[in-house]
Amino acid sequence: MTYVGQPTALRAPLYPLLLAGLRVLFGGQSLLAIRSLQFFTAILTAWYCGRTAALLWSEDSKWPAIALALCAPTLIFFTSQILTEAYTALWIAAFLFHLSRYCISEEAGALIAMGLCSGLLMLLRFNTPFVPAMAAVAALRFPPTVSSIKRALIPVALALVLISPWLLRNYFVFHGGILYSSQTGTTAFQGALAPEGRTQPEGLLELQKRQGWWLTNIETDKSTRLQYPSEVELNAQARREAIRAWAGLGFEAIPLLVKKVGYFWLSTDQLLDTRSLPVRQRLFRAAGVVVYWCILLAAIFGWFRVKHVHSRIANLFLLYAVFATLLHLPFTMNTRLRSPLIEPLLCILAAASISAIPARRPARATRPAASASA
Repeated sequence: MTYVGQPTALRAPLYPLLLAGLRVLFGGQSLLAIRSLQFFTAILTAWYCGRTAALLWSEDSKWPAIALALCAPTLIFFTSQILTEAYTALWIAAFLFHLSRYCISEEAGALIAMGLCSGLLMLLRFNTPFVPAMAAVAALRFPPTVSSIKRALIPVALALVLISPWLLRNYFVFHGGILYSSQTGTTAFQGALAPEGRTQPEGLLELQKRQGWWLTNIETDKSTRLQYPSEVELNAQARREAIRAWAGLGFEAIPLLVKKVGYFWLSTDQLLDTRSLPVRQRLFRAAGVVVYWCILLAAIFGWFRVKHVHSRIANLFLLYAVFATLLHLPFTMNTRLRSPLIEPLLCILAAASISAIPARRPARATRPAASASA
């Protein structure tokens, strides 16, 4: 995890390690191997969504959840990409299943599984620290008792155990300057100037002008990387610029935050900020947004249905969505960041709505009166 010998914590370590392992095993066919693995990962994600829907509502909702998870445009798109989204969606779907299972049965195994999923997610994506917090909330009972507090600490402790090698490595190589991620400063800065997180030319030029560097300058094994200081200094510099940028917005920060929530929840970034793409791709993405809106609408109705049967789980799902949104508010917000965290949940809830639609059965043929009397 270095560039030209310079330690880096710009990317979470699990996916790069997986890519490196597959490169060793499969050589020139490693990209085919990773795409094949992600294909089966997508199927497993859909299976978890189906199991959760059946657990919360009925067996009739299992297949709609599986179908939605397999056909959601964003989940389809990222399955073939060399990115972390496919695995993040899998562990989110698994986490939601075990959270639901624990709320229904309070099995210790579900609590442990939530902790393992949380730790793996924090090694995959830096925007998932709210997941172990959700596991802790799910284990708590109000008013809190000593036993419920102990249960709440189990998934958090397991997540910390899983990520502890990464935290220790960062502590030593960065001399305590960075523990988890060195990208918080620059993403917060980008969240004020280019909040959709897309590298449109005007946003990138403004960021480079005020920050003096961009990720492409740092994430390279070329000797030009040595022209810049360590990521500790770069992150601190970006953090100072982010504070200045947010302070300079004043009351304009309020409409900016509203716009960012629209990017995150309504995928408006895929409608408004795709100018650099060919027209056909822009239309294709717009169609995907419309399909997503349908899933989101069905999920809202499904949430109310689930609340009638499992009120606590429905409230935890709502809190999960709120936590995910609040965590991203200071940083960039877009469809790509949302999809692996939220789409599995939407597919589960939308299935409750779809399963309520009565199935049309073919009418039975009636026998002629004459033959009946005979």
